[in-house]
Amino acid sequence: MPNSADNFAFAAIASPQVAGVPLTVTIRAVDASGNTVFDYAGDAVLGANTGSGTSTPTLISFTAGVWSGPVTLFSAGSSVRLTCTDFSSPPRTGTSVNITVNSATFTKLQILLPGEIARSGTADGKDGSPSNQMAGTPFPITVRAVDQYWNVVSGIGDRVALTSTDGFAGIPAETTLVSGQLVFQGTLYKSGTQTITAHDADNAAITDNTSGNVTVVGGTFSRVLVLAPGESPAPGTTTGRTGAAIDQSINYAFTLTVLATDQWWNPVTGPTDVVHITCDDPLAQVPPDQALVNGRADLPMRLATGGFSQISASDITNPSKTGSTTQVRAISSGFHLVASVTPSTVRAGDLFTLTVKVTNDAGAVISEINSMVTVDVQNTNTQAPGRGILSTPQFQLLGGQRSISQTYTASEPIVLIAHDDAGNAPATSNPITITPGAPSAVRLASSPTWVGGNKHATLTGRVVDAYENGVPDQSVTFALISGTGSVSAIDSLTDGNGDARADFLSPRQPETDRIRATSGSFTRDLDVEVAFVDPTKGGGYVTNFPNPFHPPSEPTTIAYKLDDQASVTIRVFTQSGDLVRHFEVQRGAPGGIQGLNQLVWDGTNGDGKVVSSGGYLVLIEAHGPGETLHVIGVSWRYDAKRP
Repeated sequence: MPNSADNFAFAAIASPQVAGVPLTVTIRAVDASGNTVFDYAGDAVLGANTGSGTSTPTLISFTAGVWSGPVTLFSAGSSVRLTCTDFSSPPRTGTSVNITVNSATFTKLQILLPGEIARSGTADGKDGSPSNQMAGTPFPITVRAVDQYWNVVSGIGDRVALTSTDGFAGIPAETTLVSGQLVFQGTLYKSGTQTITAHDADNAAITDNTSGNVTVVGGTFSRVLVLAPGESPAPGTTTGRTGAAIDQSINYAFTLTVLATDQWWNPVTGPTDVVHITCDDPLAQVPPDQALVNGRADLPMRLATGGFSQISASDITNPSKTGSTTQVRAISSGFHLVASVTPSTVRAGDLFTLTVKVTNDAGAVISEINSMVTVDVQNTNTQAPGRGILSTPQFQLLGGQRSISQTYTASEPIVLIAHDDAGNAPATSNPITITPGAPSAVRLASSPTWVGGNKHATLTGRVVDAYENGVPDQSVTFALISGTGSVSAIDSLTDGNGDARADFLSPRQPETDRIRATSGSFTRDLDVEVAFVDPTKGGGYVTNFPNPFHPPSEPTTIAYKLDDQASVTIRVFTQSGDLVRHFEVQRGAPGGIQGLNQLVWDGTNGDGKVVSSGGYLVLIEAHGPGETLHVIGVSWRYDAKRP
C-alpha cells in the first residue's frame, strides 16, 4: 500500500510542442517511492518557468491522486518546464522534464526600446517602459517578427517600413529583418513624447506595431530660430524649419516669430535674451530689438522692395548663440477675403466658428486692414437665401482677420458669404450642414381642418426643436381624448421633416373631437370639428344635406350663413323656373340670426304634395335694415325612390 503523498510526478511529455497548441499532461500525487496515492484529492497551482501568465490552466484539482487535462504553453523556448505545487505546508511539488516549445505562425511585428525587455507569452509581450532619450543621441531599436504570443519567429526576412511621430527622426525609412529580428541605431530630435511604428512592407496581413511612448529630452538654449508666416519648427533638420514662407504684400506688415532653441532646433522655454532682426531690403521697416518672453518673440515687419529678401535673427545679449535666416518674397497684388467654418456639421442653435481673413494672392494675412464684414447666408442646394437667423451677421476684423462664434437657427445646408466695406473681393465659406436641435415640442395639425360625418382626415404630429425645425426619428403616438371618432396611427417615427401621421375617422353626427399627440415628455392637443356645414365659411355661404335626398321619408336641410340678423326669403324652383315652395323668416327668429341657420324642406310644394324627382334650385334673400345682406342660391337633386 502506498504511503501518504510526498510529491508530484509528471508523465512523459512529447517534445517539441507549438506555442498556443494544447497538449495533454498527466500528473500523479506519489509517495516517496513513486507510488500513486489514490486517496489524494486537492487543488494545486500549475505554472511554467517562462513566467506568470505564460501557460494555462493555472489551478488544477486532483481526483483519486491524478490530474489529467489539456495544457497550453504560450512562451517558446528549448527548456520550458511545468511545476505543480499544492497548498500544504510545506507544499508538495513536482517538475516536468524540459520541453521544447516552438513559436507559432508569424502574425505581427514588435518594437522594443531601451528600458523594455521581451516577455513572450504575456499580454503585451514585454516588461518595463522606454527610457528617456536625449535629443540627437543615437540609441538601439529592436524590431522582431513574432507570433500572436510575442515569440520571435526565426527565418523571417521581410522588409520593414519605419515611421515616427518625430517627422525628422533619424531612422531608416526601410530595413530588412535577419532571421526574424534586427537591432539598429536610431535618433530622435523632437522633444516631448514620441513613438516609432513598424509596418511589414512585404506582407499586408502582418499587424503593425507601435512602440511605447519615449520621452525625448531637448538640450539647452544654443540657437535662435526666425520663422516667417507659413513656416514652423522642424527639430532635427538642417534649417530647423518646415513649410514655405508665404509671399507678403509690399508695405503691409506681417509677423515674424523668433524662438529660443537647443542645438537640434527644439524650442526652449525660459530665455529672455534680446534678439535683433536684420534684412537685406534697404527700405524695409525692421522691428526694434526685443526681449524674448519665455523663449519667444513676435515682431511686426514690412518689406518695401519686390522680390526675395533675406531676414536674419541674432542674439545680442549672448552673441555666442547661433542665429538663423529665412527668405520672404514681397509682392504687389490685390487683396481678397477668405472665409471658413468649423466644424462642418452642427445642430441648430449650437456654436460653430466662422473665420474671415483679408489676404493677398499668396494667402498672407494683411494685418493692417480692419474692415467691417457683413455675412450673408445661402442655401447650398438651392442658392436661395438661408431661412434661418445668423447670430452675428456683421463684425469688424482685428489685425486683418477674426474668428467669430456663430449660431444659426434653420436646419439646412448652408455657406456663408462674407463682404467688407473696403471693397475686397468677397469670400464664400466651405459648406456647413445645420441639423435639427434637440426636441423641444410637438405640434399637431389636421388636414382638412374640419371634416363631415363619417369622413377621414390626416393628422400630422410634428416634433420640433427650439427653432421649429422638424426633428427626424422621434417616436410619436396619437390618442383620442374626447369624442366618438377613431384614430389609427400611420407612422411610429417622424420622417426627415419631423412629421408622423395618423388617420382620423369622424363620427356620423356633428361634434368636436379632441386628439392628443405625444413624443417623449411633450404633448399637444387639437380639437377637430365634425360638421355638416363648413365652419370656416362666412356670411353668404349655403349648402344642403343630404344631397340627393329621398322625400317623404328623408328630408334635406338647407344650411346658410348670415353676417347679421336679417329677414330671410327662401324660394325653391324647378330647373325650368317654376316656383315650388316659398318660406319667410323674420329677422332674429330661427333662420334669421347671425351665423349658421338651418331650414328643413321635406320635398313638398305649397299644396303639401311631394314634388317630382329631379334637380331643384333654391334662392335665399336676406334683408337687413335698409339693405340686402345676401342673395344666395344652391341646386340639388332628390330621388323619389331610394336607390
